[in-house]
Amino acid sequence: MWTMVAAPALRGPLQSLLRVSCLLPCLLTVACVTTSEATRAPSLEEKCNGGSAWACETWAKQLQVDNRMEEADRALGLACAMGSTSACLSQGKDRLSRGDLDGAEPPLLKAYDEESEEATLALADLEAARGDVAGAALFRYEALSIDKSTTEFALGWRVPFDGGMGMALDVNVQPMGLKARRLTLGANLGLGPNQLSLNATVGYQHFVTNWFAPYGRALVGPYLDNSPSRRIPINVGAELGMKFFAGPIGHLGTGFGTSLDGSTYYFLEAGLDWLLTLAVLAHL
Repeated sequence: MWTMVAAPALRGPLQSLLRVSCLLPCLLTVACVTTSEATRAPSLEEKCNGGSAWACETWAKQLQVDNRMEEADRALGLACAMGSTSACLSQGKDRLSRGDLDGAEPPLLKAYDEESEEATLALADLEAARGDVAGAALFRYEALSIDKSTTEFALGWRVPFDGGMGMALDVNVQPMGLKARRLTLGANLGLGPNQLSLNATVGYQHFVTNWFAPYGRALVGPYLDNSPSRRIPINVGAELGMKFFAGPIGHLGTGFGTSLDGSTYYFLEAGLDWLLTLAVLAHL
């Protein structure tokens, strides 16, 4: 009698428990899916559309592997518009290889404006494909020097033939507009061993390769000391030497110099881009 009364009393709770046990897997599945969606890392395409130049460029490489060239071109174009010089270069060279000369020119010019040697050579190939021999030659002429520093600080060591040791501090300016960094202007402070002079300089450097250039320059300016043995109060000198460039970082130079006061010397110098120079001085 007791059992028959208890069974109906337990029926409601048991049914609720069964319903919950049936629904629990479904609830857990929905929760897992929701959590997975919330924690899923965005794809390269999503990052690209969100404004990441790196993601656009990386995605473009994947698309090229899959031979989806039109989509890859679009992704490179987005990265180029965001300021990626390498993406502009890649887009321009890809279009050039497909014979799209007009389409290749704008991204290559953007990379050229950022002083890319590779983009400059690609523009030379583009002009050659158009039949413009003079235009191609001009770009190849500029390519040798385009990635060099516009302004350098240089420290030099001078070894006079008559003995002793001197130094020199230089500021060299070599803009692309003046014969594509061939013409150099600057200021020089000559230190000893028996003289102190402040000179204006002008010179010409001929780029044989993109890393080697023989050069010559003239120096003229007043002596800052009052040596009674000096025959003339103005320093007028000349230097002949060669430079070995490390792209936009700087250069190493060596050569010989002389001046009207009779001093002749061998010199060795190291030049560094002005921004890198300031960074080095800030950490000293």
